Amino acid sequence: MLKKRLLCISLLVGLLITTSTASAVVVSSVSALQIAVNNANSGGDKTILIANGVYDLSGIALQITANGVTVRGQSGNRSAVVLDNHCVEAGTSGIFRILASSVNIADMTLKRPYYHAIHISPGGSSNIENVVIDNVHIIDAGEQAIKINPDNRDFATYTVNNGTIRNCLIELTDTGRANLTSTAYPCYTGGIDGHWAAGWTVQDNIIKGFWCSDGLSEHGIHFWNNSSNILIERNQIIECDRGIGFGLGEDGNVGGIIRNNMIYHGVNHGFSDVGISIESTPNAQVYNNTIYHVHNYSAIEYRFGATAGVHIANNLTNRAISRRDDATGLVQNNVTNARVSWFVNISAGDLHLASAVTRVVNQGLAITHLCRF
Repeated sequence: MLKKRLLCISLLVGLLITTSTASAVVVSSVSALQIAVNNANSGGDKTILIANGVYDLSGIALQITANGVTVRGQSGNRSAVVLDNHCVEAGTSGIFRILASSVNIADMTLKRPYYHAIHISPGGSSNIENVVIDNVHIIDAGEQAIKINPDNRDFATYTVNNGTIRNCLIELTDTGRANLTSTAYPCYTGGIDGHWAAGWTVQDNIIKGFWCSDGLSEHGIHFWNNSSNILIERNQIIECDRGIGFGLGEDGNVGGIIRNNMIYHGVNHGFSDVGISIESTPNAQVYNNTIYHVHNYSAIEYRFGATAGVHIANNLTNRAISRRDDATGLVQNNVTNARVSWFVNISAGDLHLASAVTRVVNQGLAITHLCRF
């Protein structure tokens, strides 16, 4: 039951872009990176490799408008390639602004974006499909670290679907939290935020620190406002006031799976909230998650009359699973009185069992999946 599997050469001279293969360029300066992105958008080489280094992107945004573009760190070490926005507004809403399909961003650190580190939204001519974000470290976004939204929030014509976010570390530090008070929307921050998004997979990420002392933060992972068929699995959510969410109020979600995640929150910072929330979302499945809160709020909530056919099973928590506002569903085989001593290291978010707990290990119900996974 509740066992977790946590758990995604060329010579460089000055500002020159040099060709490493027929289809890739290596860059080692900000100006070369800008040129490479512009060339890729215009039909040039679509694989851009960034050499190790720290790149000052103050006031600069990288906008990708061509399908099939890859931008990644050349070494594969995400700590060795740092794009730092220094909290300077860059004229668009992300360090990377993605308006195209089959774009890959990987193996780098994105630091201090004024708004989002990565913003994916159609330019208005077609859906965006199959974006992959892999092995990216995001530090101190001014708003949500990764934003996914349609061309129009309320009457979407074009949407962003079937993407993947994996093996990433997304965090808000004490320094970044202090800077939020100087932005237009204090505490309008979170990890991953998706609107009108279908078929996304979010797996094997660590998301931590999304809380504020002056308001309720966004979720660590949140899909809502007409999103559907989302898979969220094997993530660690640490010290986030809201962990994982489907739907928000009447802006619901359809279906989807939240499974095998670990969620830990310590003492109440003033606005500490739920571990997993299901709101106005029919037919969601929530199973095999482990949640430990030092504060007293519910581990899992399902809410509102539009929430029906929900299955919540095999979860291990130390707080209640709560039904609210006429929601309906099947809640079975959960353990809601977990103890600190059961886990390896709760303050680090490691909620693997330290030793076998008879009433937990190998006691799970078989789950029939209701979506494509």
